[in-house]
Amino acid sequence: MATSSERRRLEALLQLKGVSVPMASAVLMLLYPKRYGVIDIRVWQLLYAVGAVSEKRGGTNFSAKNWLEFLVILRRLSSKLGVTARAVERTMFDMHKANQKDRLYESVGALPAKRGR
Repeated sequence: MATSSERRRLEALLQLKGVSVPMASAVLMLLYPKRYGVIDIRVWQLLYAVGAVSEKRGGTNFSAKNWLEFLVILRRLSSKLGVTARAVERTMFDMHKANQKDRLYESVGALPAKRGR
């Protein structure tokens, strides 16, 4: 965790047995809530619906590249709004949950269609 490289922090956590990108992001969020949020299906589907991300519409099977893209978006919003990265991520999670119509893993169509950037 001492490295300044975000990718290396993530990759170090991914070396642990059973740790995936969402779990690693949760660990980082617990350690540093001002700088990190949890990447998960709800947040990613919401970002996809508003055109902030352009791949993995369903919000599963995240790569390090996806997490880094998420982190840039999260930190930009955090800075703009003057709140923690965790607050931004949690708000997006809650927004998705409030608008979800189908079961979570079937809810790809439950949000508005992608509108572009």
